[in-house]
Amino acid sequence: MKFARAVPGLILLLAATAAPSVGQVIEGPDGPVEFVGLKEWTARELFDAIQELAPDLPFHACAAVMERDLGFADAAAMSYRTMGSDEVYTVVVGVEDATRVRPRTIGSDTLVLPEALESLKAFAEENPGLLSRAAQVLYARGDADRTAEVAEWMMGIDAGDLAQVWSLLDRVDRRRDDRLARELLARDSSWQTREVATLVLSNFVDRDATWHALVLAATDPVDRVGGMAGGVLRGLTASDDSLRPVDWTPAEEPLLAIFGGTRPWQFATTLRVLLATGVAPEFGRRLARERPDLLLAYAGAEHRGTRAPAIAFLEAISGEDFGTDVEAWAAWIHGQPD
Repeated sequence: MKFARAVPGLILLLAATAAPSVGQVIEGPDGPVEFVGLKEWTARELFDAIQELAPDLPFHACAAVMERDLGFADAAAMSYRTMGSDEVYTVVVGVEDATRVRPRTIGSDTLVLPEALESLKAFAEENPGLLSRAAQVLYARGDADRTAEVAEWMMGIDAGDLAQVWSLLDRVDRRRDDRLARELLARDSSWQTREVATLVLSNFVDRDATWHALVLAATDPVDRVGGMAGGVLRGLTASDDSLRPVDWTPAEEPLLAIFGGTRPWQFATTLRVLLATGVAPEFGRRLARERPDLLLAYAGAEHRGTRAPAIAFLEAISGEDFGTDVEAWAAWIHGQPD
């Protein structure tokens, strides 16, 4: 086992030009488990180490063990259930290079909230988890029938509570509160406030600064805030009828952090958002060139839903079609001029 080799500071760093690491699949307790992005660990070694440390923990919850006990700089685990089957396919992402994991710095202030945001925050405290679930179905906002439909589909969510979220969001001042929401994300020390501010940004999808702030929020060190940012981004891009191109250049720093492995929970979402908002190919090539490892690891995954956004992103920024040939993609990336 590699407990000693996984201690922070002792992890061997992989050179940027090394061969990309593809997914490794083994049989887990509930179905296949694919490990993506591993450098020093093998799938079997990591699986056995996790099982030894937490034998009773559901395997889709293994990311905490990887970070807390095995020295991973960041990690994520996503489970997918096949319709009509009890089998679960789990994708585990491991980020070993701590130099590439850069969560955003949070502020230390406590800012006064206007009445609309205070009401939204109070509602969130009374209904734990509701706002994060509402974020993922923002496409139903303003449509009573669709709101009822998604509430039934999500199970355990009352359509009236979901409609209340839309009502509270409608009370936000559209002339002022976009700037306030971004200020709260930058300065406020309360994760609850930052979580609400992230949802409020969904009111201002017509502004590039909103998209930049959402990507920055996805790198928040508190999982609830990063999860809200990912949910809002997924909710906004679930239906791309009204999306317009976004200039992503001002968000290069948080995007490089995500491409480097910061908050891998949000990596696939970020790729889909960049595609949906027409990322400029030249800028996309810069991201791929500067931080290729996780992108190539996703492109080499056996799980189709994991590799699809990575391959689509590579095709969009390159004009090439190498399919699942990760070595060809790696050669193309490393052949790009600085």
